[in-house]
Amino acid sequence: MRALLAGLFVFTLTLALVGVIGSHYPNGHFPWWAAPLIVVAMLTLIVGAFFLFNWVGHRRLAPGKSADEQLAELEAKGLLSSESFKARRAFQVEEFEDEGSHYFIELIDGSVLYLNGQYLYYYDGVAGPSRANRLFPCSEFSIRRHKTQGYIVDIVCSGEVLTLDCEAPPFDANDEARGLIPEDGQLFRDRSYEDLRSERLK
Repeated sequence: MRALLAGLFVFTLTLALVGVIGSHYPNGHFPWWAAPLIVVAMLTLIVGAFFLFNWVGHRRLAPGKSADEQLAELEAKGLLSSESFKARRAFQVEEFEDEGSHYFIELIDGSVLYLNGQYLYYYDGVAGPSRANRLFPCSEFSIRRHKTQGYIVDIVCSGEVLTLDCEAPPFDANDEARGLIPEDGQLFRDRSYEDLRSERLK
């Protein structure tokens, strides 16, 4: 979905620029500088779309600041909240496009935590069947959020890395239209892990 929106963003604004230039030269004879201007504008829009539509949810860094520096600043200002979890098992849902990783994680009290977002890429390790160096999901972890803005700043992983039960098929446009895609951080207390996994594996 983000790739489609990014493409529409670049195409629409490039077309608008061509239209503006064309309105000043209705005979179709564009000046020599029009083509280089359009190319430069399109490249600039592509770069802008990359940052705009691939914004990783956690670690929203100010220019020139590292993740550790920003975490230290937020902590010093009292802007970090932390919640700890203990997990039994987890399964992953395949990405539909580039919306980020999806995990359903069964906690020791029987509830199921759903997490989704590009911020999870940081913990996913090297791509491939073995997921070498994967840090998450794990048996114990803490989620740190920005207190006022709500986004996840960091996940502190501890305990053992969980072996994923399976990778379920991706959510699709029909799931989105029916409101079946959970919100990042949603906690299921009224539905079991087995039910949620069976539903995704259908």
